[in-house]
Amino acid sequence: MTRSSTDQHTTQPVETGDVVLPSNALSIPEILAWHSIPQELITAMAGSSLAEGLERVIHFAPLPLTPGIPLALGGASGSGKSLTLAKLAARYARQARQSKGKLRQPLVLACDSTPGSYIKLASILRGCDLELVKAYGGMDPEEIDGQDRIILVDLPGLCVYSPTAMTEMREVIDRTKARLSLVVPAGMDPEESTDIAAAFHHCGADSLIASRMEQAGRIGSIITAAACGLSLTYGSYSGSINEGFTQLTPAILARRLLVLPG
Repeated sequence: MTRSSTDQHTTQPVETGDVVLPSNALSIPEILAWHSIPQELITAMAGSSLAEGLERVIHFAPLPLTPGIPLALGGASGSGKSLTLAKLAARYARQARQSKGKLRQPLVLACDSTPGSYIKLASILRGCDLELVKAYGGMDPEEIDGQDRIILVDLPGLCVYSPTAMTEMREVIDRTKARLSLVVPAGMDPEESTDIAAAFHHCGADSLIASRMEQAGRIGSIITAAACGLSLTYGSYSGSINEGFTQLTPAILARRLLVLPG
């Protein structure tokens, strides 16, 4: 990983109140360590620019979202998956509205029966031109006319260490015939995110969305999760459903690792 000669000089992190921030004078490996990225990944990224190193250990790709094929968003409780789903739904609802009838409005299947979850999702999606359907336990989209429209599935938050919870998630995926995508928040413990990503990958997930990137300094959880074999797609930078949702690239992620939000 290369940086200017002045940036290679090693200094201690800067203390701001009770929070220790990385100094601009730290080397890139030291900054990556500050993000709690494991040493083996730091070593794998060494020898080139940070963007090139990221591209070696992570696969970046568009979100696999195709009309008529449901995409289920899952993750741990509190991971921001419902807001992430709402951002996607709002984006495609706008596209449908602007198409003047050429595109159908999105369909959202609310499969989380946790008390209050449906009301919360409906509140987030209020004002969006889409169809929201209660589908606790899952539902075959063919029963609701899902042809040629974007279909998003809101899964219950779960603990991947619970065999029962994982089995229930797989059953919902099977009933909805959905592809599975994982939502991982910035700031999560990287080892925890690795466990979650590995479990979702085992269940068939092939893509990853990073959430809450505006709320955390350390984002090592995103790197470690993506390194488990999930393609990194979008990053969420805002609590609004209408902004702060970007297709991540090696260059964008490298900049975010080096520059804290503020």
